[in-house]
Amino acid sequence: MSSCRRLAAITGFALALTGCSQINSDLPVNLYLAIGLEDSSVISEKSHRFFRDRVSLVVNEFRKINPNIHVQVALYPESSLLDRIQKRNQADLGPDLILTDAFISRELFERHMTVAIPDAKALQKNIFPSLLQRVTTPKQNIAGQPFVVYMQIACFNRRKIPRPPETTQELLEISAAGKNFGLSYDAAQIFWSAGSLGALHSLNQISSKKLIKTDDRRAITTWLAWLQQAAAQQRVAFFAHQNELKTGLLKGELDWITCGSSNLAELRASLGQDLGVSSLPRGPRHAASPFNRLRVISLGENSSARQREAAIKLLNYMLQPQIQRNFTLQTLSFLPTNKHVKIPIKSSSTLRAMVTSRQQSDASSTFLNHFNLNQSLRDGMTDILTPLIFGLKTPEESTDELITFLRQSKS
Repeated sequence: MSSCRRLAAITGFALALTGCSQINSDLPVNLYLAIGLEDSSVISEKSHRFFRDRVSLVVNEFRKINPNIHVQVALYPESSLLDRIQKRNQADLGPDLILTDAFISRELFERHMTVAIPDAKALQKNIFPSLLQRVTTPKQNIAGQPFVVYMQIACFNRRKIPRPPETTQELLEISAAGKNFGLSYDAAQIFWSAGSLGALHSLNQISSKKLIKTDDRRAITTWLAWLQQAAAQQRVAFFAHQNELKTGLLKGELDWITCGSSNLAELRASLGQDLGVSSLPRGPRHAASPFNRLRVISLGENSSARQREAAIKLLNYMLQPQIQRNFTLQTLSFLPTNKHVKIPIKSSSTLRAMVTSRQQSDASSTFLNHFNLNQSLRDGMTDILTPLIFGLKTPEESTDELITFLRQSKS
């Protein structure tokens, strides 16, 4: 073969490869997104539609830039999420993206079902440090990219309670006047009152394995005594799960509840303008210490090279401040995790309540960081608070139990 023909053949082969590469870049890429739901949530056609609609708000805009990337959504109860993903991975059908809570994302990573987020510097530059800490492993890997954070707030019926209680004392006074209040004896849901009643510093001291003083013990007893006093009110009812509170407000059986911002869309759809939203009541000298749920997106370990590239593109898109701001304003159900997003709190009482809740959570982050990543801590505290709330233990007895438990628990 002459040198000219050889050169032509090589050139033609190179052009063919280039053309093939361009064609491949336009081929569809299917991403499988697994979403973990709280076990108290019912996975139904309604919930499927709700989450598909939410995901579509982001994905549809993303596909205007990347029209070849498609996202399929599947829902799983969080209690079975790890087992289901492990089985799918073994069959080479594992998800490319997993949306779940921060502590589950770390467990997925520890079990080698997910891979670390590659661009840690971008997350450190953009994400609130307290949130990023919750997905950072001991070896400084990022198990999942923080996406949105659901805040704990108060929800009420405006027709029944035109002005919500601003203090814990007002809460008891309004209930005594004939309004029905709903609280939860789940430790995560009632922990906000520890901050309001001034027990947070003492709990931080114990959890940090520091010596506590008589005043610390007294502060915890005061908090627990308020819980028992609230439970003794005829029109204050305690429930096990957040969903029961939501149902009570929807049915008109409760006038005021503690709620998660994840419930707002359903409450709005039913109550409309009658739904009121506010921050949780403060105490005589202290603010509330609300719990929050951080939702993060992890990268599944079972993806092909093209799927991984597409998944990272989607994560980078979701990280942008304007995208997170638009998503927040479209839904009014959560706050963004990007610290550069400006929230127009003057335009919405809901946004104002959620931002206040985030500020209160940040101020009480020492103990809440343990709380957010330690399910056994929450379960153990619930076991101690339940008999107290129902009058089976005195505040003094429960104080001793709580101190002993926190000293022995792993932080």
